Amino acid sequence: MRRVLNTRRKVPMNKLAKLLAVAAAGGVVAVPVASGADLDTVKSDISQLQSHATARHDAVIADAQKLAADAQAAVGGTRKEAMATIKADRAKLKSDRTSAAATLKADRAKLKADVAAVRAAKAGKGQLKSLLKPLRAQLQQQRAEVKAALQAAHAAVAALRASFKK
Repeated sequence: MRRVLNTRRKVPMNKLAKLLAVAAAGGVVAVPVASGADLDTVKSDISQLQSHATARHDAVIADAQKLAADAQAAVGGTRKEAMATIKADRAKLKSDRTSAAATLKADRAKLKADVAAVRAAKAGKGQLKSLLKPLRAQLQQQRAEVKAALQAAHAAVAALRASFKK
């Protein structure tokens, strides 16, 4: 019969208790320091996200409206001239949409991390909800407006293409 040796190292109980005590004390010290500053950080993140989202919203709406207007104005003209104008407008629209995407993504990630820190610190629970609810409503409204403008621009370009087939 073969004997199996236990090769696992055992940690003495007093070392484990000291380790847990140090970890718990570190967490307790970090919570009060972070709680007051995190709510202010969330507020600044929200205002930054709102300003960047509004800037992107305004730029994309303007580009989509210009694209729709140029498409409507090009009806009855030559295909070559119309497509050159439309191609430039579409490129501008695409560049404006993608240029702000990275900024908004970073803003959202920062806000998400700060909100998680506030929730972990269990500070400002009622205030957090009252801060985030209007932000969500505003961003949802802006997305709906952008979607409507893009659909109108798409319809105008489709009408322009249909006019060339007649």
